[in-house]
Amino acid sequence: MVIQSFVRNIQGDKNLNRCIQSFPDNAHFNEKLNVGNELNLYSEVGDMGGASVQYGCSSEMQVKEKGEGADSCAEEEVPHDALAFTLSYLGVKDLLSVERVCRSLCSTVQDDPLLWRTIHIDQPLNERITDDVLLQLASRSQGSLQCLSLVECPRITDDGLRRVLETNPQLTKLCVPGCTRLTIEGILNNLKVFNSAKGVQGIKHLRIGGLYGVTLEHFEVLKLLLGADNDKLQNHYKPHFYHRGNFYLLCDDDRAIDIEMCPRCEKLRLIYDCTAKGCQVEDHAAQVCRACTLCISRCVQCGRCFNNTEYEENFCLELICSGCFKQQPDNY
Repeated sequence: MVIQSFVRNIQGDKNLNRCIQSFPDNAHFNEKLNVGNELNLYSEVGDMGGASVQYGCSSEMQVKEKGEGADSCAEEEVPHDALAFTLSYLGVKDLLSVERVCRSLCSTVQDDPLLWRTIHIDQPLNERITDDVLLQLASRSQGSLQCLSLVECPRITDDGLRRVLETNPQLTKLCVPGCTRLTIEGILNNLKVFNSAKGVQGIKHLRIGGLYGVTLEHFEVLKLLLGADNDKLQNHYKPHFYHRGNFYLLCDDDRAIDIEMCPRCEKLRLIYDCTAKGCQVEDHAAQVCRACTLCISRCVQCGRCFNNTEYEENFCLELICSGCFKQQPDNY
């Protein structure tokens, strides 16, 4: 199996378990669940209302506590069109859960490439996804993948990213912030090959916040590959504020690349705007406190700088301004 315990806390109930148990020993259905078998998405033993369940992706899964209604899902129908439409609003983790409800939903989720045009991986899946898992998930789009977002995925490598790019020519947005095994050289090489391929629009939006070793030379080559000149980079975009859960700039922003040169240290890093009213100016680039977090410390709660403001340090060594600290519970 490619990975163990890919998803941990998947919610379920007895009826769901009985539905899964009622799957017939059908070779076609088992074949459609091969990806699930290889991913071993639910390999942990969980306690569901007294029933000890070994999660698995094939008809061999055993439910140790049996009860009434075991055949409630034996007769399956094609999902209503409205249900298929609502699936487009689910994320990867939820889609992986829905496909295990019954054979018809399994087919709907796995065979509909429109559901996989955008793949966003973050917690809790980010620490478990590997190159092989990512390639299998991306293959469900049948080459129609347009946006790939991998937030802090430490097991994704340059080679794994290359394999995904080779099979998805419609990809235009690539977001890989905090992926520590990716290198700037590997990203540059992958983008050069991908953007030079015939019939490919190429990557137009790139997010590499948290990637180490980016030099000015790398940055200039990236701008050239993305088709972003200095005039476009200086356009007015919505400000990027620093706070817990919003450290990175994702693909919903229009700018071509997320990093820029820090006005203070002149290093290529993520730059944050200030939320303090006294620091607000019409021209965001003119903010005195607009800089990277190494140059300007900020409140992890509201994102403001600490200019003439008291702050506290919590148990996690995070800095919190006095205003936000007073609003925290007493046991924070």
